[in-house]
Amino acid sequence: MQTGTGAVNEAIEAFLHQLQTKQGRAKNTVLAYRADLRQFSAALNEVAGRRVVLADITGDLLARYAAWLGTQGYRPATLSRKMAAVRSFLESHAVAGSDSVPELADALRPPPAPRRQPRLLTPQEVDQLLAAPSRSGSPRSLRDSALLAVLYATGLRAADAVGLRLGDLDLPEARLRRVSEDGGWISLGQALPALRRYLDEARPLLVRDSDVTAVFVNQRGKPLSRQGLWLIVKHWADATGLGDKVSPHSLRHALIQHMLAGGKSRRDIQHVLGLRSPNAIRATLKEPVA
Repeated sequence: MQTGTGAVNEAIEAFLHQLQTKQGRAKNTVLAYRADLRQFSAALNEVAGRRVVLADITGDLLARYAAWLGTQGYRPATLSRKMAAVRSFLESHAVAGSDSVPELADALRPPPAPRRQPRLLTPQEVDQLLAAPSRSGSPRSLRDSALLAVLYATGLRAADAVGLRLGDLDLPEARLRRVSEDGGWISLGQALPALRRYLDEARPLLVRDSDVTAVFVNQRGKPLSRQGLWLIVKHWADATGLGDKVSPHSLRHALIQHMLAGGKSRRDIQHVLGLRSPNAIRATLKEPVA
């Protein structure tokens, strides 16, 4: 066991020797550990502003090292590898300043990966996507056309869209009831014609069981699943060359951004989407891709 006043580099070399002689680690593995741990030692001195000895290694200092490491542009897998090397070193040598070894290890959890935000669709790209299924008059294409139109016009989440039942529609008033949260009414807007056509011409051909009340159904006439919805969106995104730029949530995201760009206030958007408060708009724009 190293003493608290020992030099970090000396402890690292002793650890590497143990890896090679007692644990029989491969040469390349030991070399990778050496590179990561030498970087660790140098970084500790940098973030502390002085030469660090073993007794100086605390959870706070390690958290500062982890934050520094997160600014270096490494991939998540590389970050995890480097932190794992340091944790192994700490545990092997029972390095402890004011914190115990487990607390030191807890300070070296990889930072959470940044949430991937949906890339904004332009109004022209949305028009291109919505028009794609309408080129065919098949029941499935009419369903897809209605589904995409409803997702964009209402900003529904995927779970709300597949959870819609016929009783949630009020076509004379051109609105639908949101399934989750407060069950408020949302205007169908420009989605109404596509939805009417689907309900009149396509859904009766898809549904085989009159007990099925789901608005959107799959090719077997059963309620559409979230995975099924995602596959439909993905199919038409690929067909129009938009690829992974489109997801169910990116349509909701695009609707809000386009309304803001068009001069709508947050309170107007709150009313259109049936949200409880304007603050919910900010939260929606921070949601990860569905």
